[in-house]
Amino acid sequence: MASNTGTANRISLSPKKILHKQFNIARKNGYNADQVDDFLDLVASDYQTFANMLNESYAEIERLQNENKTLKQKLNQQAAGGQASQAADVSNVNVDMLRRLSQLEKEVYGKKD
Repeated sequence: MASNTGTANRISLSPKKILHKQFNIARKNGYNADQVDDFLDLVASDYQTFANMLNESYAEIERLQNENKTLKQKLNQQAAGGQASQAADVSNVNVDMLRRLSQLEKEVYGKKD
């Protein structure tokens, strides 16, 4: 089997190279079988590399989509928690203001009695 001439994740063949590949013709047997076998081994190796690259890309896309979903959920939870916290703070301020108002009313109206 011919080795892949590129690096581990590099495709050696282009569609143009495949289309224009020429084999030497042996006198009586047609194409040189060794050349054809070597070329087909290279084609198979490139397509395996391509399939591996695609599978890695699909896995990375799925991982990133899941991470994105998780981050969106966390962001929504933080936003909801922040709104609840703000509402609680506003309620506490309102209660405090009502108490103060009540004390002022007692002081103002209590002294007139």
